[in-house]
Amino acid sequence: MDVLVIGGTLDFGRVTVRRLLDRGDRVTIYSRGNARPDFWNDVDHIIGDRTDRAGFAANLKGRQFDAVVDNVAYRVEDVRAVVDALRGNVGKYLASTTVSVYGAPGHSWKWRTARDKPGPPGADEFVDLAANCPIREDSIDLSTVSWDYDPGRDAYAEGKRQMERYLSETPDFPWVVMRIPSVLGPAEPALRFYWYLQRILDGREMILRDGGSGVFRPGFRDDVSGAFVGAIDSPNTANNIYNITGAEIVTLRHFLEVIAAQAGCELNTVSIPGDVVELASDLPYEDWWYDFFSRPSVYVPSIERARCDFGLKTTPLEKWVGETVAWYLENPPKGPSIQEEGVYTTHYELRDKEVELCERWRKEYGDFAASFTGNSR
Repeated sequence: MDVLVIGGTLDFGRVTVRRLLDRGDRVTIYSRGNARPDFWNDVDHIIGDRTDRAGFAANLKGRQFDAVVDNVAYRVEDVRAVVDALRGNVGKYLASTTVSVYGAPGHSWKWRTARDKPGPPGADEFVDLAANCPIREDSIDLSTVSWDYDPGRDAYAEGKRQMERYLSETPDFPWVVMRIPSVLGPAEPALRFYWYLQRILDGREMILRDGGSGVFRPGFRDDVSGAFVGAIDSPNTANNIYNITGAEIVTLRHFLEVIAAQAGCELNTVSIPGDVVELASDLPYEDWWYDFFSRPSVYVPSIERARCDFGLKTTPLEKWVGETVAWYLENPPKGPSIQEEGVYTTHYELRDKEVELCERWRKEYGDFAASFTGNSR
């Protein structure tokens, strides 16, 4: 099989390329050439910036592929350029989007905290998450997605929603939309997993916002890459949309317990209400990268369609968390992760402030509780 991967040098894209090569596929990578993984000599390479759409079209003109995996399309114009360049010359086009198209965490809206507006902290949602558990692929009505970019919403998820709407309205092109989660695993560029592991490893008090009651489905890098390969091979996937996540549904508390157990550490958490951590500190909860998995309260995409149509396979939580912990213990990040998409940090320079808030909450809440029980502290 002849496969073009747009991107493919980082994270799950790199793992996808390795899977394809290992089974004997011919792989071409379209990238700027800034990152060169160990398989570089085993792939064909088209050097180009896909945002240069005239150059993109010229580079792909007349070429044919059995499948195209697109990991770096962020705007509807990116997808339209693929359709224009490859219409009639591709067996299947797989576009990577995001479960954030549904709203709430991450890229969907600017996170608003209790400091920013009156009322309880929360995020606006594109769909009603409380009424959509699990979140199914058709929970979002793509026909309602505006072609205008709303400055009140984050451009990332807006762009992904517009991509999906355009593809859904292009039935004569063999597209597949893969809505992926916040992908975790070794060498994760965004450092979301390491944000928690780093705090667990130091053994100091760790804020557990709202008791770690948020419910979600984490996604493992290797499972996501396997899903792309499975969707390429299946005859049932063309012109369909799929949620891709892990099988286990976990609370943040349980997720951290698994990480701590795999790291051989005690979990030292202090449960603090979300509005307290925002109002009683200047910790950057308006930054959605900070304590990423503590919000919102419920975010559980359904994966039944992917299971039915191409047999989505998932790795048990403890196994992949253990592999990821072991990798980070051998390869601890030396500082911020600097990628083409931006700079990612674990905010570890704020660790003393986090511990200080934990100690303050323990004392003041303890004094408050003692006033009812009559027990002196």
